[in-house]
Formats: sequence, structure tokens, C-alpha cells
Amino acid sequence: MYERAKDLLHQVEQLPFISEALDRRYARHFASATNVNLFRGVYPDFETATANAPGGKPLGYDNEAPASADMYRFRMRSISPCDYPVAFWLNRLMQPNDRLLDFGGHVGVLYYALSRYLAFPESFRWQLYDVPAVIREARSFAATRSSPATLTFCDDLSQAAPCNWVLFSGSLQYVEDSLASLIGRLQDRPTYVLINMLPVHPTKSFVTLQNIGTAFCPYKIYSADELKTEINNLGGEVVDQWRNADKSCSIPFHWDHCLDYYCGQLIRLDAVH
Repeated sequence: MYERAKDLLHQVEQLPFISEALDRRYARHFASATNVNLFRGVYPDFETATANAPGGKPLGYDNEAPASADMYRFRMRSISPCDYPVAFWLNRLMQPNDRLLDFGGHVGVLYYALSRYLAFPESFRWQLYDVPAVIREARSFAATRSSPATLTFCDDLSQAAPCNWVLFSGSLQYVEDSLASLIGRLQDRPTYVLINMLPVHPTKSFVTLQNIGTAFCPYKIYSADELKTEINNLGGEVVDQWRNADKSCSIPFHWDHCLDYYCGQLIRLDAVH
């Protein structure tokens, strides 16, 4: 009964005069909403999504709005359900002297959360990579907590320290570059690529626009085939994969592009490729 009612509602929304009125109303809400996580539109690429972003807010996280660099602090207090696969594989495979690059790790949200539950091996190093505005806040925040010297910071991917691990936790969707090109910019080839909270559609590849409250962000949705191709281009072997059932992506008036869950994978890379 519920699914039938939902299908009927979607059919009504698609009637031209109703669809246009609802879209205009949602566009106004999307442009002005704060303290939200909203999505709007389906676009072929980052450039088109950016061109359709409303005015009044910056684009992306690299801005001087303090709230952009201050987001997600609540996730430091404990790990979320979607973080458990990351915790599991790090706990199982971390070795002394390993180095991890946390790509788009914000101010160290996952590092601080995992530090409450995991015992990092001796000389295990965690490097945060993010945009300059966020890394400035990350350094400032770490100073207030007397964070260990094993936590380091970087806002230039080509200058990142050699690493055994690259972690993309809810970050790969914010960059236009391919996974292979990102890994190729590193000084050394890592052993593991750990992807979590990635929006993957069964068949469609597209870009939508996200309102994170403080800014608008082009937001990449991978198709399953596209992600598989990316991993093959890396010469990667998928060790494990999972669903983040507590994550979803709802794009009003584009119901066949919505996602009920996000995805994660642990990928082992060949030593030479």
C-alpha cells in the first residue's frame, strides 16, 4: 500500500504544471536553507552543477565561513554506524610504522573518533589532507588538544607524505578528478585504498548539487560500472565491500536518481601497475 501511494504521488508530481510549481518552491528552499543537507538537480558534470548553484553562499569547503571548517565536530565523540567497516579493517590490518592519508578528512573527525576505540600501532602516522581553509582550522584545533606528533596536515596532495593507506571517508564525491588520477599524484603507491560513504547508483553516473548549510557543493554520484572501471584502472583487488545503510541521497523530482544507501570498499593495490 505504501509503495503504491508513493508511486501515485510521484506520478502527480510529474504533471507539468505541478512539477514546475513544486520545483520553483523547492529551489527557493534549497537556496536559503541553513543547517541542512539537501540535494537539487541532476547535471552531467561539475561545471554545469556549479553554474546552477544559487548565489548567496560560497562554493565548497574552502571558504572563510567558520562554520564550514567547524562542521562534523559531533562525530568526534563516537564512531557512527557507517564508520564501523573502517574501524574493523584498520584494526585488522594496521601495522607498526604504517602511514595513512585521510583524503578530505576535515579537521580530523574520524581520527579523533577512532582514537577512542582503536590502539594505533607503534609509530602509526595519520596525515590529514583537505582544502586550505579546513586544514588551517585542523591545525588550530589540534593545538588546543595537544594532539600527538603522529597526526600531521597537508593541503597540497603532491606534498603528502608517502603512505600505505589512503582513506576516502565521505570525500571522494566532492572531487572531479578520477580515483586513479588522485592516487597517481601521490609520491608512492599505497597498499590499501579504503573508500567509505560513497554514493553509488546501480546504473547512472551524474553530478548533483548539495547544500551543506554553509556552502553549495557539486556532488558526484558514481555508477556501479564507473566505480568498477576506476578500480580496474588502478590495478586494484576488491577485498571487501559493504553498504552504509544509514546514509541516503534524496534528490526531489529525480526519484530514479535517489539512493537508499551509500557504499564502501577495501581495495588492495598491486605493488606495480
